[in-house]
Amino acid sequence: MWMPWDNAKAATFFPQPIGLAATWDTDFMEEVAGIISEEMRAINNEQYKLDKTHRGLNCFGPNINIFRDPRWGRGSETYGEDPHLTSRMGVSFVNGIQGSDKTYIKVGATCKHFAAYSLENADGYSRLSFNASVSQRDAIDTYLPAFEACVTEGHAQSVMCSYNAVNGFPTCASPDLLQKQLRHDWTFPGVVVSDCGAVEGVFRNHKFAKSMAEGAADTLKAGTDMSCADYSYLRDSLNEGLIGQIDIDMALIRVLTQRFQLGMFDPPEQQPWSTIPMAVVGSQRHLEAAIEAVRKGSVLLKNKKLTPHHGSPKGLPLDASKLKKVSVLGPFANSPEMLLGNYYGTPAGPVTTPFQAIKAYLGDGVDVQLHEGTRVTGYAPNSEDAINACTDRDVCIFFVGSSMIAVHEQQGPGNAYAMWSGTTESEGFDRSHIRLPGSQEEIIKAAAVNTDTLIIVVLVHGGPLDVSWLEKSDRISGILSAWYPGQGAAGIADILFGKTSPSGKLPVTFYYDNYTTIQTMSNMDMRSWPGRTYRYLQEPELYAFSHGLSYTTFDYQKLALTATPNAAADPNAFTAQVEVHNTGDMEADEVVHLFVAPSPALLEATPAGALPRKSLKGFARITVKPGQYQTVQLPLSSKDFQYAASDTAAQDGSSLRVVYGDWVVHMGTEHVPCAVSTVVPLRYDVKPVKASQWLSQT
Repeated sequence: MWMPWDNAKAATFFPQPIGLAATWDTDFMEEVAGIISEEMRAINNEQYKLDKTHRGLNCFGPNINIFRDPRWGRGSETYGEDPHLTSRMGVSFVNGIQGSDKTYIKVGATCKHFAAYSLENADGYSRLSFNASVSQRDAIDTYLPAFEACVTEGHAQSVMCSYNAVNGFPTCASPDLLQKQLRHDWTFPGVVVSDCGAVEGVFRNHKFAKSMAEGAADTLKAGTDMSCADYSYLRDSLNEGLIGQIDIDMALIRVLTQRFQLGMFDPPEQQPWSTIPMAVVGSQRHLEAAIEAVRKGSVLLKNKKLTPHHGSPKGLPLDASKLKKVSVLGPFANSPEMLLGNYYGTPAGPVTTPFQAIKAYLGDGVDVQLHEGTRVTGYAPNSEDAINACTDRDVCIFFVGSSMIAVHEQQGPGNAYAMWSGTTESEGFDRSHIRLPGSQEEIIKAAAVNTDTLIIVVLVHGGPLDVSWLEKSDRISGILSAWYPGQGAAGIADILFGKTSPSGKLPVTFYYDNYTTIQTMSNMDMRSWPGRTYRYLQEPELYAFSHGLSYTTFDYQKLALTATPNAAADPNAFTAQVEVHNTGDMEADEVVHLFVAPSPALLEATPAGALPRKSLKGFARITVKPGQYQTVQLPLSSKDFQYAASDTAAQDGSSLRVVYGDWVVHMGTEHVPCAVSTVVPLRYDVKPVKASQWLSQT
């Protein structure tokens, strides 16, 4: 049901998921997923016409792992570092991809990688054999919530178990994860599929089993129904008495049930999507959605008006009517392939590059010149070219970042991921640092020091980058994060020239590079110094989680909490309400965040690290016209103040508990105190987390 690359047809390319997360727009996320499933159904329909077979009706996504370390090579595939944001985006993706028909599933979603997977190749460990040591607190506070939401709210058809082990058990052979957690506690009825080669890895990599037959038996009995590779060893498992026919039958029932739900055994005319034509693939509506994703998700990190010696203050947005000479530089300026991220096939239609988008926006009357300046890695900078390119120009726009593309000429023998050895982040490769790779910063510095031309920097990347020199430099006017934009690069031009205001917010923290020298990737502990993600970080960051500037200004006023009557008799049911005023002169979107934080007294009274410093509990994306305001209301309840009772909850039978006392509620620049009452017993309408929901501890 999964469509391999060599059989894939062209499709519309959206930004990487990290860029979609930066939109903070769950409705738009569902729309994007609906477009993806529409194109997958169209391709399936075309295939069925040819040979009566089905193809591409299961999607290996969403990736709802937590981007806990900035070096992780696959962080761009995720929705960032926060469990709440990841849960909301993950559920929206599942809803969009699977559709709303009561009988059939449009395309099956596969929530991956279960669980605690976020290391490729670091600290001497390989993802194929890494044992993630995860505490009960971190499991339930960080690593598991998005998966619970994906299966209990989104009702995803499939879950993919990961390569790694958790507390001594390979995840695909973990009865605690797959049977107790997934099937019993979350009542998941769907298919568990292994990551590709993970079944074999139980024996080959983890040495958990004594033979391939035993490893296959361990995974099947634990609850892995399907192998993304080879499950033929089950014949030996059956012959050796390691499994029974009933074990195979149970897995087969779940796999066939999924295929029935996808309509594979019913006449096409009975299914609501059998007439979707190939004409929708790469259609103008779909391409416009990709561009809109870049408009919504690009994050303005810095915007400072500068005054050259020969003119008036300049900065973003650029006034196209006053531009005559523009230089566009950097390795990402005109390379379509480098805009696509990873796991891509053939785009349906052209991939507009930033250079092409800028040139098209400005028209023939403006001299727009292209200069590479440097490559991402492995090449000396051409500083003289950068200086010349930025001399006597109105503006110099650099497109720099980190690369995920294949560099086939560097392929080495015996390494399945050597074809990506020229990259700086990707599957199989974690970064050793988070600075701009190669000499990209050097060419920007050369232009900044030796010219007085206005300089704008656009980052094309997946993971956070330490661009502190660019942030501090008085010569750099603006920094825009465009992530990997796919086919949406025209949206970058719309932001640069003020057709739309940037409105994306960071779904990850941007750390300083020294973070990578004091924190090891293999340490899964979220709380130990210096801490991981905004919830536990104990050191300064370059750009905070949820940071993002606008071309207008917003003023938050009249934040208030009101008790909300509720049938569950929850004493901690509140509505947080705030007014968001647009005090600038441009219509723009704003993302309103709702955070809760323990008061200093409460934080001091609890065991060290027991509570996050603050946590996201809600958000809303709104549009506000100049001079007007919108009132935003977001709910809170006892579940938003519940945390692991202790790190030994699995042993002593404790559940999550509401941490009563003085909290602080934050929305924008406003904050108000919130007194949380004890709840004994828990009576609100949320399933309490039971002891069996903890990960196993060896």
